[in-house]
Amino acid sequence: MTETTDVPASSQISRLGNCEVCARQPARYACPKCEVKTCCLTCVQIHKRELECDGKRDRTKFMPMSEMTEREFMSDYCFLEECTRYAEHRKKDPCKRYTQQQRQLPLPLYRLRNAAAERGTRLQFMLANFSRHKENRTYLHWKERCIYWQVEWLFVHMDSETPTRFVEKRCSEQQTLEELLEKYLDIQQDLASRHRKVLQHHQTAGIGELSLWLRAEGVKRSGQRCYSLASYRTLGSSLAGKTIVEYPTIYVSYEQRPPAGLEAIDSDEEEEEAAGTDPQPTAAKRSKTEAADPTERAEPPEPEEPEKPKKQLPELLDLYSLADSFGVDNSPESSSSSSSDDELLSVNENVDN
Repeated sequence: MTETTDVPASSQISRLGNCEVCARQPARYACPKCEVKTCCLTCVQIHKRELECDGKRDRTKFMPMSEMTEREFMSDYCFLEECTRYAEHRKKDPCKRYTQQQRQLPLPLYRLRNAAAERGTRLQFMLANFSRHKENRTYLHWKERCIYWQVEWLFVHMDSETPTRFVEKRCSEQQTLEELLEKYLDIQQDLASRHRKVLQHHQTAGIGELSLWLRAEGVKRSGQRCYSLASYRTLGSSLAGKTIVEYPTIYVSYEQRPPAGLEAIDSDEEEEEAAGTDPQPTAAKRSKTEAADPTERAEPPEPEEPEKPKKQLPELLDLYSLADSFGVDNSPESSSSSSSDDELLSVNENVDN
């Protein structure tokens, strides 16, 4: 009976060869992505850090048919199954199912958009999975026929690029902007006193020295443009003629200029750029141009049309062509000579008689 002795694994020659990291121990692992042979966890971590490898095989890497085995074929089959499951899961996800063409507005949003359009405001909604749409609480009070807007207030600071943000969820369109800002500027109110530290400069300036700017939407370079607002006007009249995406965003600054990075535009410019055509001059603009240059008022004379040649009757044309074929001369000399011959013939006839 023969005895068998166990040979330690370190003494056996590994089919993978030696470790490609330390080169001292036989390799025990092979990276699925870069195929680097390693012997232990330390060497695996070193190779991932130095080669920036994540250890995951690239399942979309090209492989010629001559090198494909049963293992590669099963890997591709499983990869296609995973893609199918991912697509089916996204079809069942309600947030991924909507597109702008397929979406139908619910009745409350449909009424809200129509009510805003009656007031001259173009209200646009985002898709259901956008955070701005989820946090929007603007609604139409059907009995009062009044829109209660959610307003985003951004108080601009000189020493900071990030403005202080407040979101107010029930702002009546019939209230003026100074009435809506009173809770932030009046120190006697609780909200103003709690945020005294960040709103100190605005509260010191007062509503009369503050400038209000509405973020522009629906125009070119909308992220860099804004409209100037008057604090004595109501919220509804301030939004008339503007495009609003979900709810308005108003900047509050204690300087009489737009916030940093923004430029002021008018509502007329918004309509002109949205249409994408040359703007038609308004009556006020036409009166200004006419007063500056009176010659522009006179209309240019219409060009005279050339006289059309008179058409001759077809019978006359036939007679002229027949006369030309006989060699008849239509010149004035020939006509005078023919008349003199007629006179001589008439004289001879009288003598004979």
